[in-house]
Amino acid sequence: MTEYRMYGNWRRPRSTGMAGATFGTTIIGIVAVVVLLLSSLIIGFMWALGFAVVFAIAFVPLLIERDGRSGYERAILMVQWRRAHKRGEHVYSSGTFSRIPGGRYRLPGVLADTELYEQIDTDNRPFGMLHMPQVDGYTVVLDAHPQGSENFDQEVLDQAVGNWSQMLTMMGETSDIMALVAIVETLPNTGIELRETVSQKVRADAPDLARNSMYQLATGLTTGGIRIGARISITFKAQTADRKKDPSEQAVEIARRLPSITAAGARAGVPCTPMSADEICGMVRRSVDPASLSNIEQALYSGEGTGLTWADCGPRTQIEGKDRLTHDGSVSVTWEMREAPKSAIHESVLKRLCDVNPALPVKRVAIIYRPHSAADATDIVNRDHRDATSAMNNGRGLVTAKAKLEVAATEQSRMEVARGHGLTRFGILITVTQPANSSDVPRIHHLVRDLAIQSQLQIRRSFCWQAPAFWSSMGIGVIPPEHTSIPSFVSS
Repeated sequence: MTEYRMYGNWRRPRSTGMAGATFGTTIIGIVAVVVLLLSSLIIGFMWALGFAVVFAIAFVPLLIERDGRSGYERAILMVQWRRAHKRGEHVYSSGTFSRIPGGRYRLPGVLADTELYEQIDTDNRPFGMLHMPQVDGYTVVLDAHPQGSENFDQEVLDQAVGNWSQMLTMMGETSDIMALVAIVETLPNTGIELRETVSQKVRADAPDLARNSMYQLATGLTTGGIRIGARISITFKAQTADRKKDPSEQAVEIARRLPSITAAGARAGVPCTPMSADEICGMVRRSVDPASLSNIEQALYSGEGTGLTWADCGPRTQIEGKDRLTHDGSVSVTWEMREAPKSAIHESVLKRLCDVNPALPVKRVAIIYRPHSAADATDIVNRDHRDATSAMNNGRGLVTAKAKLEVAATEQSRMEVARGHGLTRFGILITVTQPANSSDVPRIHHLVRDLAIQSQLQIRRSFCWQAPAFWSSMGIGVIPPEHTSIPSFVSS
């Protein structure tokens, strides 16, 4: 009898205070009460009553949480959006007649000052390296070829999941990896890769029957349809002054470690190879302008090269709306994971979300992992256990029953970290792109929401930050928490 493993025990770190509020909110409330008591004794009751009303108005938004954000978070996000919209910052234009220096097509936002370099790793493979100076981040992208779950025994699948977990643990051991982004996307199948491969492999002096059969197979079996692609991006943080200033210094370190990373991916059932600078440029360009997919693939697989530079990979025009992003004749909508599955899941829980869907031909699912170092993991699980125990001791009735489950979950996390397992934060972004002249955002929203429900995910549309979400899901070094402009003390 086959035994299927289940996975779960995710929890959102939260320092619990009184009445279910965060610890920071509780401290603010205690300080407010002390100030009110002192003011009633010093300046009188009526003044204290007035202060109480002001404090209540200021304090209530911290307690009101919706979609994982406090009232202040939503308010600040809306104010920032309206201010940017009023200034015209939601519209980006590049190219010959733009204000971009040199008339180039640079990427917008936090990617504007990034640069792309190419180096050789110790296995003699070229790899592209993206440098983001403002966060001292260096990103490499790996072209992945997941083996899938078809025709594999459950034991093999369980071993692959375990090896993937070990790979994430390895990422946290070095303490210089900011994020690992695993991306599964669907694209129209042009058939160019197979045709170009066949044309390069078939010998001119081969028998006519064999040669014609190969060409017919290459052209007949790949016409139309949708294909699945995957890649992994890893963002390193420069740890020394030399690596922060000189990309070549960081490139030496990455070149040394890439072979072990790709070997770990192969053990997890995800063989991968580094993408060259030209391949990264092509990937970004066809993501921005899906109509260029055929031209990009023809240039890459024919060996001619795209001829693109990093300064010319950006959109000609990008217009950010509250619930969508318009770029180069296309409309993209991005959703974010609001909450992880509440129940235990199996390893193929995201299969329907990642699979080919004729109604959503251009779709991208990005899982963003942010591994903790071993020292940080120990401190975090111990702190979570203390907070859960405190909540259980302070609760009553049903609150106590829920708190007992939290204590059990945090205790299990402590035991697993003590055994050498890693601790990783993760989130999911889902991006769907369609032609601007035929996009139907409400229909797309319902389709994606249904797929998310089947995957036991709770999602929300990325209102007022569609552009950052779009670029974050692409896996080119944009990590949202590193660029946030909302103070942490107003978070829920």
